[in-house]
Amino acid sequence: MATIEGPQSIGGSSVEYAADSSRDPLPIPENVAGVIAYITIFPAIVFLLIEPFKRNRFVRFHSLQHLLLWAAGVGIGLAAGLAGAILQLIPFMRVLVFPLAGLISMAWFFLWVLLVVKAYHHEMFKLPVIGDLAEEWMSR
Repeated sequence: MATIEGPQSIGGSSVEYAADSSRDPLPIPENVAGVIAYITIFPAIVFLLIEPFKRNRFVRFHSLQHLLLWAAGVGIGLAAGLAGAILQLIPFMRVLVFPLAGLISMAWFFLWVLLVVKAYHHEMFKLPVIGDLAEEWMSR
């Protein structure tokens, strides 16, 4: 198969990779598997455990990146919830809680859409910190 490379992107980077044709073929196209890995955490976990998905670099990278993104989202959500609870105690700060939560949710949604689109277009789009960790764990 050919080498697929993506352009540099704002907020992350696309990584060049060569698809390995010597491996078992996947039952679904790898870009569709990459998209499915971002739907919820369950397909991402399944793809990391089941053959031949766990041997495919592209699917493994997107599965790991989604799991790490999900873990970061839980941490950010807990921190934002605590910050929101504290801001509710300050009378003039109460008006900031709802718009702040909405902006964070919207940004998170658009980041998720970006990752789904990049996976569909066969790009290994790396998020700045999470993507590096996913790539490091993928090579183990």
